[in-house]
Amino acid sequence: MKRYKVVVAGALGLVGRGVVEHLSSADEWDIVGVSRRAPDYESRAQFVSVDLLDRDACRERLGGLTGVTHVVYAAVNEQRDLVSGWRQSGHTEANFAMLRNLFEVLEAGSPHLQHVTLLQGAKAYGAHLGAFPLPARETDPRHMPPNFYYEQEDYLRARQRGKPWSWTILRPPLIVGFAVGSAMNMLTTIAAYAAICGELGLPFRFPGSNLTHIAQAVDTRLLARAIHWAATTPACANETFNVTNGDCYTWERLWLRFAKVLGVEYGSPQPYPLTQGMADKEPLWQRIVARHGLRPYRLADLTSWPYADWQFAKPVNSYLSAIKVRQAGFHDCVDTEEMYVDWFARLRREKVIP
Repeated sequence: MKRYKVVVAGALGLVGRGVVEHLSSADEWDIVGVSRRAPDYESRAQFVSVDLLDRDACRERLGGLTGVTHVVYAAVNEQRDLVSGWRQSGHTEANFAMLRNLFEVLEAGSPHLQHVTLLQGAKAYGAHLGAFPLPARETDPRHMPPNFYYEQEDYLRARQRGKPWSWTILRPPLIVGFAVGSAMNMLTTIAAYAAICGELGLPFRFPGSNLTHIAQAVDTRLLARAIHWAATTPACANETFNVTNGDCYTWERLWLRFAKVLGVEYGSPQPYPLTQGMADKEPLWQRIVARHGLRPYRLADLTSWPYADWQFAKPVNSYLSAIKVRQAGFHDCVDTEEMYVDWFARLRREKVIP
């Protein structure tokens, strides 16, 4: 008999997929994945396909779920213009509605609910707006809204008062892992760009404007372990934690390693907007897929050129303090360079990249 029953919202995204994979290896967890699309990978999880923006559909599709003890909320709705959308009120309204529509149904049918994990990120500190105080700490003040993180957090705080369940908020920096159709997937975006450079016989040039930007990342596998830890550790109740790999990186250092590992010629940096430059590369990608016998993903399934352009051009450093989470007992760490190497090797084995 399972000890816990978790609903993972956004189960096809970078974070959600990592959580489903991680908890699938733990026998005590019964897993329900919630996503708008049908699952694109095999898992022992039960999947429910529903648009969280549709309140009636949530009641219809999720109303039968009972016995839920944990919720991991990693769903997100992005605007058509990704980066500018982060500063729009519609972005906040949509993402708040999604959490509310899901949670009202789940809480009503789950009298033994124990814990809710809510994912935020560096945008909680205003990373999408420009410079912010470094290192960013969980107690830092909010920036001028809109920011859907704040509405979601305030909703959970108010809803939890007097209830037996608790919440934990986790704030990762750049998230690195595999998912299909993610709007913020740097891993496969970089790999696809390298493959296209190689196919064209061109050097693999850093396409941004800031090679020396200092930042952090988190492996989805480490983040999944942190989510598991937070969900089952009483000291995490109603607390917020930054979660990072534990080190920092610059694109200058990583790019040399990427070129070697991905088997392409390193070239000197040259600013180049990938959003425009990669717009016509789908036929080229399909030739790469055919030649190497790759899984038949479209280029759009694996890449997020607008997000990459934004990451590669950041003019300011970004650093989240991970002291609080370590003091609370989560000590896992990952070397960011080796993380990328390991992920590239995995994606090659799984025939996602050449």
